[in-house]
Amino acid sequence: MNIEDFKKIHPWPEQCGIHSLYRFMPVNSENTEFLEHLFIKKKLYHSLPADFNDPFEGKPHFVIGKSGNRAKMIRDHLKKVARKNGMRRKDADILISNSMKDPNFIKNSIANATKKTFGELRICCFTTDNVNLLFWSHYANSHKGICIEFDATIMPIAFAYKVEYSNEYPHATYPVPSDERAFKPALVKAKAWEYENEFRIMFVPNVMTLPHDGESLLLSDSTITNVYMGSEISYQDKEVLLNIIAESDFAPNIWQAALSPKSFELEFTQLN
Repeated sequence: MNIEDFKKIHPWPEQCGIHSLYRFMPVNSENTEFLEHLFIKKKLYHSLPADFNDPFEGKPHFVIGKSGNRAKMIRDHLKKVARKNGMRRKDADILISNSMKDPNFIKNSIANATKKTFGELRICCFTTDNVNLLFWSHYANSHKGICIEFDATIMPIAFAYKVEYSNEYPHATYPVPSDERAFKPALVKAKAWEYENEFRIMFVPNVMTLPHDGESLLLSDSTITNVYMGSEISYQDKEVLLNIIAESDFAPNIWQAALSPKSFELEFTQLN
């Protein structure tokens, strides 16, 4: 896949006419670490694929071509990596040539490289919908949590890629592309998840240029625009949440959700 096709399949929010993205989270007045991390420290935590509820995350397949050109390309790449790590050209040529006599060498090399790449990848997920009842149930502790609206026109939220939903299992290419295409396997999910209409921000700590602390990207004061509290949020959780927001540098609009008396929908009332 060339870079142009990648960008068509995985556009940024503004390219889709989207100006806001949403993220759901639970609230626990007895453990405010995550709330303070976001609102007080202004850090957007990115999880490892192993922490996701989908066990397929971060486990792409890889395909090894049988052509001589493919094998030569991999061999040349491995030699280049060896030289980059300080090995002399002659020694690298001998090492890789001897290693490739093992029929499993290429397969194991690619598997190890893929595991390393996706083991270090950090991901934060968003959706385009703040009223979806399944989101409120699954990700906001059965409507007891919150939904946070982020401005998708400014960094780092503007850097989110649209997820593709497919029946075809994602595969990794080797050598790994040096541009956004390296993220491709982490941007393909099963059709069963299509209702989530997901966007993702991803980074690898040692190659990311945006400000980060290794686990989280840093946010500006204008990033969070609205906070929606679930219809079942407790009084105690609500008070703790509002106090933390008041202490922060963010100034979002605060909304309270309520169950509609006429339909399976939510109604929101602004509190400030």
